[in-house]
Amino acid sequence: MNLFNLKVLQLISQAPRQKVFLLIPISYTIFIQVITGIPKPSTLKEFQANQMLIRFSEELFDYPFWLQDLSHAPLFFCFAWAWLWVYPFKKETSSWINLSSLISISYAIINELSQAFIPQRFPSIGDLLMNLLGVILAILVHEQIRKSTSSFT
Repeated sequence: MNLFNLKVLQLISQAPRQKVFLLIPISYTIFIQVITGIPKPSTLKEFQANQMLIRFSEELFDYPFWLQDLSHAPLFFCFAWAWLWVYPFKKETSSWINLSSLISISYAIINELSQAFIPQRFPSIGDLLMNLLGVILAILVHEQIRKSTSSFT
């Protein structure tokens, strides 16, 4: 592994020093909630929502259901990675007993369950599994990078 690759891996896996970077995972959490919480276009039309919001909703729901499910994995991979970046694993603890892991797994579940409160939407087992798959992959990859970069330092 060359020095450049090692430095890039360390940069994306180590915590930033300033707490202002906490805005990144918080903002991404809000982004996910907005994207996954948009009602279907017919519901927005009933509420006489803004035309731009209706068009956005039409675009979100215009692709196949299976592809919508698959899109949750990379969305939640990035979500978990953002939290892992701010609150990385401590060397002496397990990667599953970590603030970022607990936030990510909990939110992956809560996000899907919250759809029960959106008109014409419902929690989906497929979405939940893809949410959790994204989170688990992020945890595993982050842990692997942390271990490989710590052996070089």
